[in-house]
Amino acid sequence: MLDPGKPSFTPKKSKSSVVMFVGLQGSGKTTTSTKYAYYHQKKGWKPALVCADTFRASAFDQLKQNATKAKIPFYGSYMESDPVKIAVEGVERFKKENCDLIIVDTSGRHKQEVALFEEMRQVSEATKPDLVIFVMDSSIGQVAFDEAQAFKQSVVVGAVIVTKMDGHAKGGGALSA
Repeated sequence: MLDPGKPSFTPKKSKSSVVMFVGLQGSGKTTTSTKYAYYHQKKGWKPALVCADTFRASAFDQLKQNATKAKIPFYGSYMESDPVKIAVEGVERFKKENCDLIIVDTSGRHKQEVALFEEMRQVSEATKPDLVIFVMDSSIGQVAFDEAQAFKQSVVVGAVIVTKMDGHAKGGGALSA
């Protein structure tokens, strides 16, 4: 039922792959992107994290703290307000450093925010990710389909990660996403 009919994305060692995380505000993108990087680091990849979230004031601090704790290189800026510029600079920097998994963490948004969706599309266009992961909080319930659809119409979503499954019984929305 959930088989897309083609193999799932698998990063390749020694070739830089870009993975972009998108999702609603508060869904857990920053934490999940660090966990994703840490998981791959333990499997032998050389990951790096790019904070393209210029909307939430503490986003870079959170990513910096998580990445430092996990000993994963990171990139972001306190001064630059253009997420596209930050994303491009971070991806280019880590490609030069031969990182084989570059993870771009974007601002949270929801389907009513047209400007933020345009920004997400621009980040995607500029960084050309190999995979876009939609991060969804399990507690959103029946709204999951509408939100996932809105994201899919702006960027090519290739995977869904459902967070906070331990704290809620509304995980059924994951199937519709």
